Amino acid sequence: MKATGAAAAPARQRETAKSENLIHTIQLAVQPMTAEAFSPYGEIVTERGNIRLDLDGGQASIAAQTVEARPMTFDFLGRHLRSEQFFAPLGGTKSVIAVAPPSENGTAMPDINKLAAFLVDGSCAFKLHRGTWHVSAFPLTEAVTFLVLDRENTLEEDYDLRDLKTSLGVVVEIRL
Repeated sequence: MKATGAAAAPARQRETAKSENLIHTIQLAVQPMTAEAFSPYGEIVTERGNIRLDLDGGQASIAAQTVEARPMTFDFLGRHLRSEQFFAPLGGTKSVIAVAPPSENGTAMPDINKLAAFLVDGSCAFKLHRGTWHVSAFPLTEAVTFLVLDRENTLEEDYDLRDLKTSLGVVVEIRL
């Protein structure tokens, strides 16, 4: 028997309520960016440190990336499988980055149980390992600018983006 009219409306409402319950919020507390804590995601470069950057044989590209302040929530993560990326904050401005480690066994989804948020205090640069899931930095001021070194055309040729809300039913919120 097919439901019609008023009988169909409660069924639609239950489905909507049911699907809304599938989305849950993960809250991440911001932690200091120490070499040990950040090691699953990348490396920190301090003072006179140097670092090797794997660009998969591609040409290096240097760009300035400015990110404006926005709410500290996200439901997308991206990664680069062919290149590491290097970020140097300019002007000593502070921001927060959110990351998940490279996926094991080549899986195409980040491990949301290993998400972390780090305070970038503006005093050092950092490198992301190949395949590290990340989202653009969240400035703690009006905006933050990074000097970014990566493989030429990385965003056009090597950008794997995942919708956490659609695929995993997750929205992430960062707490200071």
